[in-house]
Amino acid sequence: MRLIYFMMILIMFVFVSIVLSQSVSDLLAKANGKYDADNFQGNFDLLKEVEKRDPENIEVIWRLARAHFDFSDNTDEESVIEVNIYTGFEYAKRALEKDNTHPKSHKWYGILIGRVGEIEGTEQKIKNSYKVAEHTLIAIELDPEDGGNYHVMGRWHYTLADLSWIERKIASWVYATPPEASFEEARDYFKQAFEKTPDEIRNYLWLGKTLIELDDKEGAGEAFKQALNIPVTTESDRILQKEAGELLDDL
Repeated sequence: MRLIYFMMILIMFVFVSIVLSQSVSDLLAKANGKYDADNFQGNFDLLKEVEKRDPENIEVIWRLARAHFDFSDNTDEESVIEVNIYTGFEYAKRALEKDNTHPKSHKWYGILIGRVGEIEGTEQKIKNSYKVAEHTLIAIELDPEDGGNYHVMGRWHYTLADLSWIERKIASWVYATPPEASFEEARDYFKQAFEKTPDEIRNYLWLGKTLIELDDKEGAGEAFKQALNIPVTTESDRILQKEAGELLDDL
């Protein structure tokens, strides 16, 4: 009798585990659908529900890092941006601790530690820049088809190549050898980014900005026009497209 009772408990445990696992998978699939439809709040709500059931699931953790980034990227309210960047970074750190072989763990750690540096000022931005490049290059190695990582490296090169004189002085104080970066490498990374994801407005905007720095106004104008021809689906897109239009008018 004890053996039969034990077997019944075991079968019930396995059955409940399967049901719970299917439920988590279903919720994740629904969250992905919300994300693909640019419904960031719906995506976030479903991810938080999955987190309650399976808080150590790496697929939930990195997606929550991304979800907080999306909230920060679709507003111009500094307080909202700051809260979501720091919260997202905590999830990114958890994702990296949970699985440092997962490309998304490295991707979102790189993105969010970069944004933390931007919030905290020039010295921290430069300190964090090494981590941005380190983790983004690992993400590219693990998943070379993700265009977002090439965009991050393009921004990395652009930002560091564009440091002012005083920022370069700070960089020399922070490191004996500051990070090496160039607009030429930024251009090449942005080109790789839009080859992977041709429907991203940000790739063309930043390519255009880089080409201005390289005195290629004709190429910059073409990049801005391409940015303006992509349909807008989010507030972030609208902000980026507005900037592209203004820069095009200034050429």
